[in-house]
Amino acid sequence: MKKWLIATTLICTSGIAWAHGCPGEMKKIDTALLATQLSPQNMTKVKDLRAKGEEFHKAGKHTESMTALAEAKKIMGIQ
Repeated sequence: MKKWLIATTLICTSGIAWAHGCPGEMKKIDTALLATQLSPQNMTKVKDLRAKGEEFHKAGKHTESMTALAEAKKIMGIQ
């Protein structure tokens, strides 16, 4: 019973951690967009991925959100 409770707590806590990571990643992208020179094509891709990340976050799909935001950051060359 104890192991089940611990496992459940860890799973729930990790979901919360992802949920709080999304806004931070969006902020990093927003800040970098002000200082980064990208081609018009890459700028469009980054903005689209950032918007998708926000949509996923609002829908509670934090794994998908973090994936989209990570791809946007990769295009921008930031961590």
